[in-house]
Amino acid sequence: MARPRKPTALLEAKGAFKKNPDRARAGEPEVKTPLGQPPAHMTELERACWFEFAELAPTGVLTSADAPALELAACLMAEFRTVKSDFPATKIGRLQGLLGAFGMTPADRAKLSIEKPKDVNPFSDL
Repeated sequence: MARPRKPTALLEAKGAFKKNPDRARAGEPEVKTPLGQPPAHMTELERACWFEFAELAPTGVLTSADAPALELAACLMAEFRTVKSDFPATKIGRLQGLLGAFGMTPADRAKLSIEKPKDVNPFSDL
């Protein structure tokens, strides 16, 4: 099975287009709406996990399109925190995969390379 394509935004964050600008794919959808609030049907613990993940995720990673995956991650984490000893390994693996997709593990965070803002000389306008 072929490896899934990486989103253009992730490739750009990694700096892949600096060396090979022709790799950029045109027409890839871009989500500009922010994440927003958790769904109303979530429990208090699940909502707390949602807000925790939203705060811990690297800046600019989560958008409204990620809400269903974040909901799943929050529900899994809430369940894990409730019944740690009976939490199956398959669910732990799924939760770890979701956290990795959000750049919330050291290895996945290391794959991101976001450019730092350039220092602006306050006297450049003079």
